[in-house]
Formats: sequence, C-alpha cells, structure tokens
Amino acid sequence: MTSWRVHAAAATGQSHVIQSLPCQDAFAHAAEGDALVAVVCDGAGSQSHSHVGSARISRDVAAALLPVLDAALVDETAARSAVESAVDAALQSLADEAAQGGSPLSSFACTLVGAMAKGDVAWLFHVGDGIGVAVDAAGAQTVSPPHNGEYANETFFVTSPQWRDHLRLLRCEQPAHRFVLMSDGAMPFAMARGNAALFPAFIDPVVRFLAGSDEQAGSAALRATLDDPRTHAITDDDKTLLIALRM
Repeated sequence: MTSWRVHAAAATGQSHVIQSLPCQDAFAHAAEGDALVAVVCDGAGSQSHSHVGSARISRDVAAALLPVLDAALVDETAARSAVESAVDAALQSLADEAAQGGSPLSSFACTLVGAMAKGDVAWLFHVGDGIGVAVDAAGAQTVSPPHNGEYANETFFVTSPQWRDHLRLLRCEQPAHRFVLMSDGAMPFAMARGNAALFPAFIDPVVRFLAGSDEQAGSAALRATLDDPRTHAITDDDKTLLIALRM
C-alpha cells in the first residue's frame, strides 16, 4: 500500500542566534496510508510570539485537514473551504491563548505553505512567502511561489484579518510523488534562480539520501544540512525544509 515518509527540519538563522531569538519557523504533518497533509510556517521576525504562532498553526492545520481529505480534494471550492475551516479553528484556539496572555493575535503572526494529497489528487495551499513544490513521477514540478507585497521584504500573514484574500490554492495536474515545502530562508539554496524550480545540485543528492533513510535519521541529516556553515553564509534567516516522499 502506498504511504508517505516525511523528513523535516528547521535551523535557527545566525541573525536570530546573535539576538538570542528562537527559531520562528515550524513544521508539522499528519499522514495515514496514502493520505498526507504537510505544513510549514514562518513566524514574523518582528513579532514577539511568532514562534508560538507558527508552531500552533502548522500543528493544528495539519491535524484538522487529515480527517476531511476525501471531501477537501474534490475541487477548488471544497479545498478552499476545508483549508479555511482548518485555519479558522487554529486561529480561534490561538486567539483564546493570546487573550489569556494579554497579547494581540498579531504578535503570533506567521505565513503558511502546505500540501494535501490522497490517492491521485494533490493540492498546494499558501498564504505569504515561502515555497511549495509538488513533483510527479516524471519529475515535472508544480510550484507555489512566494506572495510578497509592494516591497520585497513585505509579505502576508495567516493571522491577519484579510488572510482569506491572500489564500492561494494550486491543484497538481499529475499525482504527486514528492513534496518539498520550505520557508523563505531555505529558498536561496534550495530553489533555482527565479524560483521556477528546485535547484537540482542541492535537492537531488538530498532526495537520494532521504530515499534510503528512515524518518528520524533523514530528518537529523536534513537538520545538519540546514545548520551547515555554508548555508549560513548564504542566508542568516531561519531555514526550514520539509520533504515528503511517496513510498
């Protein structure tokens, strides 16, 4: 029976290490048989609780979507409704926690990039920056690009009142055999120039290694790669990479 194996890791950027800030990226996934939901969130660097927001949103959205995948994957209307409901529930829980602590929901701000698949149907969903990539059996890639505002360093957060206006969904034309989700910190070395495709010199050796590893060992190796001084020389931002392989 087809199943998914998920390898994921996050590494704290050097700019955060210098400022004694936590890693504000987070990831989560939920899988059962050939059903998969995977999510990566990137917390807003300027917000005090964004690391909590990214952790809670990624976890709660993945958990909420898995049980409703059969209905969610029917068409774009169903997919959008399912994602919106999952995010709404996650935001309500987060808002309750924020109110108890006397903090505004905006202090938990984060982006959202995710994938959901079952059988031959797969969708990418996205709010803000970061990138989601689905790869089919022939190697063709479906890319959900970052969505920035008027300025290059401006993006959109799932915690904002207008987040629905920025929710993007992209259906994969062919069954997905691999997903690669990343925060914007991983983009400079994981994506080719222009962000139209994965950078093969980086991603191909990583995928070959992961294909022969279990989830724990593969994720540990991925973490070591993200923490390599060579990646810190490319970007000082937090870096998250989630790679799901269909087995």
